[in-house]
Amino acid sequence: MLALAIGSALALGIADYLAGATMRRDGRMNTALLYTMIGSLFAAVLVLIALPLAPPDEFTRNDLAWSLVAGVALGGALPLLMLGMARGPIAVVAPVLGLVSLSVPAVLGPILGDDLTTVETVGLLIAFPAAGLVSLSDHRSDHTAPVREAVLIAAASGALLGTAAICFGQTNTASGIAPGVVAQWTTALLLLIGGFVAGRLSRPRRGAVQLAVVVGVLTAISVVLSVIAYQRGPVAIVAAVIGLAPGPTVMLARLLTHESIRRIQLVGFALGVLAVVLFALG
Repeated sequence: MLALAIGSALALGIADYLAGATMRRDGRMNTALLYTMIGSLFAAVLVLIALPLAPPDEFTRNDLAWSLVAGVALGGALPLLMLGMARGPIAVVAPVLGLVSLSVPAVLGPILGDDLTTVETVGLLIAFPAAGLVSLSDHRSDHTAPVREAVLIAAASGALLGTAAICFGQTNTASGIAPGVVAQWTTALLLLIGGFVAGRLSRPRRGAVQLAVVVGVLTAISVVLSVIAYQRGPVAIVAAVIGLAPGPTVMLARLLTHESIRRIQLVGFALGVLAVVLFALG
């Protein structure tokens, strides 16, 4: 379970960086919608192709209902994520997203039946300050309003991602990756319909489609791994690990676009690693 969650977090973190770096060139909502739609459609095709490799033993109406709700939540979260990264520094937006997305399952998971060991509970408590410290960027801007707006957008996206996590956790283990297939196609179709109805799709920049396809591949990997992880482990723990996905995002932002990282953020990274170790021991 832990390995699946870590793999999902890495894929998600890299995809977030690539999407955010692309969106920094064009911060319009219609562009975010277009790029997200392309990536989601490609991811939907990939998870559908993967379904025969791991067919579900059983897929109930309950599984279908939770999968549809997860797809709707993702359909709102993904374009908001890209828009947030376009409006503010990736090193700030990504950790806020992670912190909020792990908060929702951490609060609701135990209520819905997650049974955590003492060690796992300690790890979960450490994951919160870890994500919070990673978000303490020293970014300075003469336009604080757009940055504040980006943080609020990231928080909204994180809440929707946390909701999707709760939904995946309610599906039956026997359903395999089928919930991910249903959710991903729901997301893609919602974005496609929304884009055409709103009439806000713009012509993509050169090379943007190829990058959106790469993001789609990483998204498909993240979805498949996360669905299986949510089914096999406590939702709060899996969400906490995936909530550390901003770690790779922030590191890539530092290495490739030279966004600054404070020492306090490094402390957050260290605490994140400690949390994962405790989850493994638990």
